Amino acid sequence: MVELVVRSQCNSSLRRLTDMTLNVTFPVWGIMAPAFTIGLLISAISSAQTGLQSKAVEYLAFCAVCLCVAVGSLLLKRALSKDFMIVDKEGVRLPKLLGASLVFNSYVPWSNVQKIEANVNSEDPNNSYITLRRLKGGPIRMSTADIGPEFVEQFLLASNMWVPQLCDESLANLQNVLRIGMKGEDQTYTELWEEELGRRFCPTSYIPLEIGKVLRNSTIKVMSHLASGGLSAIYLCQLDGKKLVVLKEATIPEAGAENIKEKAREMFEREASLLMKLNNPGIVHVLDCFTEAGRNYLLLDYVNGVDLRQLVKQNGPQSEANVLEWAIQIANAVKYLHEREQPIIHRDLTPDNLVLRNDGQVIIVDFGAANELIGNATGTFVGKHSFIAPEQFRGKATTHSDIYAFGCTLFFLLTGVEPEALSPSIPKEHCTTVSDELSELVESCTQSEVSDRYQTIAQLLPVLRRLASQTMVV
Repeated sequence: MVELVVRSQCNSSLRRLTDMTLNVTFPVWGIMAPAFTIGLLISAISSAQTGLQSKAVEYLAFCAVCLCVAVGSLLLKRALSKDFMIVDKEGVRLPKLLGASLVFNSYVPWSNVQKIEANVNSEDPNNSYITLRRLKGGPIRMSTADIGPEFVEQFLLASNMWVPQLCDESLANLQNVLRIGMKGEDQTYTELWEEELGRRFCPTSYIPLEIGKVLRNSTIKVMSHLASGGLSAIYLCQLDGKKLVVLKEATIPEAGAENIKEKAREMFEREASLLMKLNNPGIVHVLDCFTEAGRNYLLLDYVNGVDLRQLVKQNGPQSEANVLEWAIQIANAVKYLHEREQPIIHRDLTPDNLVLRNDGQVIIVDFGAANELIGNATGTFVGKHSFIAPEQFRGKATTHSDIYAFGCTLFFLLTGVEPEALSPSIPKEHCTTVSDELSELVESCTQSEVSDRYQTIAQLLPVLRRLASQTMVV
């Protein structure tokens, strides 16, 4: 199986300027210089034959200059075409022109790296640098603006995976700084899942898969543990030798009635098969569902971004304008789930499972399918109590339960306070700047009785859009 390779295009301002200059001056170095070279060479030969040796030397000198211009420009153009940075378990392959420096030896093996460190600019994260300090040769600086925040995330992940002994603690600081801000830069997927699992499961004797373990006919390879606990684990994996994916694992304990365990497995497989058919920009793509060695798996796309709980923890309660923008996106995704021929109840719609990407799109990254599997097999409720509707506690989740969780999520985003379990949430009581109408909407969504809530997520959308337009006007 091919080892994981991380690849990204690097396009610094100097590279762009140099490439543009070469393109504009192509008639000079690509056409005129070669033509002059040929003409001067012919003139030099002719002068030599007629006895004008000094003239021949002069022509040859001009010929050499034209030839150097043409060949040098051609070589620089070729070097600029190799604008990809490639990282694997052996080392790093850099573009020839990286940032403001010319890298002559483009391949840097890990064996020649003394330390990988970061120069972090907390005020302007895009003006930060990652430095490779080499044993032989000077340091190489890579600007985060040149290589992009998404590649920074994957580069740091790859470095920690292959050469953790070379990674300075300043790299972790760079990760933290990059993901702070309204639009989130990149949060490590590791932390998203670690917090989600820490709240969701309690310790047992469950043993996670080992790093390097291969599954599903050797098409999936476990690269690292993201989180584990209780009866579940989450892994970063390599799919088909190249693609990063997230594997969510759920295990049914041996104890318990066999018929209940079998029914739980059937429910898990049925719901997972429905999730695999989803195609919506606001929902993470579920790639596969399978069972192997008594363990049940969901395979999901790898998503970069900051989850909404982390965003609120780092930045405090969010503005009404931002919350309404995200609420419309979330409601559209949930509407897509609820209005399918076989309606899908999310069951776990919380800030932890909502990720804000760099482009402003909110993505639902996890479903309650694995939780339902464990809960049905063990008779134990699994979930975040503050966001769970009363009827879901009684084991009768409906689409109205997602509306309740949606309201609780808006309450948390507006106030930064955990909603009180099994009680209506009223943002205005905790944050006086929240408009009366939005506070009333949240309160209606979180009523204990289903009949007192909005009856469909579709009913919420026109209200949310109207409030959002009013906020923009103000």
